[in-house]
Amino acid sequence: MQILFIQPAVGKKAHTPYTKTWQMEPLAIAVLSAITPPHIEKIFFDDRIEEIPYDHPADLVAITLETYTARRAYEIAAGFRKRGKTIVMGGFHATLATQEVMQHADVVVTGQAEGIWQQLLEDFATGKLKKLYQSKQTVETTGIIPDRKIFQHKKYLPIGLIESSRGCTYHCEFCSVYGFYKKCYHSRNLNDIVTDIKQSGKKFFFIVDDNIALDREKTLAFCEALKPLKINWFGQVSIHIGNDPQLLKAMHESGCIGVLIGFESFRKENIRQMDKKVNERNTDYQMAIDNIRKHRLMIYGTFVFGYENDTQEDFDQVLAFARKNKLFMNAFNHLVPFPGTPMYERFKAEGKLLHENWWLMDGYTFGKAVFNPGILNAEQLTHLCYTYRKKFFTWSSILKRSTDLKANLSSVKKAMVYFMANLSSRKDVEIRQGLPLGKNDNQ
Repeated sequence: MQILFIQPAVGKKAHTPYTKTWQMEPLAIAVLSAITPPHIEKIFFDDRIEEIPYDHPADLVAITLETYTARRAYEIAAGFRKRGKTIVMGGFHATLATQEVMQHADVVVTGQAEGIWQQLLEDFATGKLKKLYQSKQTVETTGIIPDRKIFQHKKYLPIGLIESSRGCTYHCEFCSVYGFYKKCYHSRNLNDIVTDIKQSGKKFFFIVDDNIALDREKTLAFCEALKPLKINWFGQVSIHIGNDPQLLKAMHESGCIGVLIGFESFRKENIRQMDKKVNERNTDYQMAIDNIRKHRLMIYGTFVFGYENDTQEDFDQVLAFARKNKLFMNAFNHLVPFPGTPMYERFKAEGKLLHENWWLMDGYTFGKAVFNPGILNAEQLTHLCYTYRKKFFTWSSILKRSTDLKANLSSVKKAMVYFMANLSSRKDVEIRQGLPLGKNDNQ
């Protein structure tokens, strides 16, 4: 028996390279490979970096998808179904838009794959395959080490992706993580994390947790376990770490060089609307940044725009803030109403959505707002996000922010990361904007 794993791209622009900063090893594929019984042959193709072999003689084709890759995933599935292949789909979008995904797959997996993937494969082998496999909220992951051998000979960014926990206890209205995991949150076994890092052979990692600092004591233990490994890492945290010097010190000593923080907005009414209570409790962004930089950590800030009273002045304020604080990176994102989120349901009820299934809409491209916020319309919001991304990555902005000797240029290694990331992102602003979802390769 042979399984063909597929990672779909968001889409492709003719005669344009795929977004470089998106070309990282897909961790979900490595996990699936690890929990697949050894007697089954596994082949993997990544649509982002190579052509999909529709005539490959696989018995089963497994495709993981999220909302932005859904249209391309359906195109790929159609190509294989024409050839009589059985299609399995899973991932965030399969859980949040199950009925839609079932129209394009023979089998759909919702929730986490551990615990049901082996049963699915057994059912396929015995001819008892079901249409839907639903995972329990909590799954056992101890002893599962992602199988990165499946990525051999593929050219990805030299960054290892490591998972130390899953889920999030917050329930921000725009976040699909809450829709997928609900309030389920669990940490991975520390010994497994250490083994995973060692086996990867890499020295630089992005911790994919939605918030690595949710459980303070476990985060401190995590940092202690990383110290002997002499690695460097970047991770996502919430603003509250700016009030915890002990945790910041532990992160720095463990090899952390920077953190991604969702500041989201300076408007208090927006923070209340998005139900991000951790930001309501930690309103002094400047103090948090100063404390984080004292520990030589670079900061990747993210802000979202598109609430009812947002105007261009909000963009100006964020740009000035990001430049003043010499942020390593900063995202100017419009709100995205992902299916299965409270925001999607609210926008739908309020009649703000321009198209309910916007990810399948003809002519939709990455970066385009799909709702009318209030003072700004969708077209204005789209244009402002694009314009201010470009402003943030001008040559003068990159050079000015590089003069931060506390964090961005506090070591040769950080300087290299700073310039590589900023120059790649500067180029990707143009490549991403207007990227059509799907490829339509007529297979």
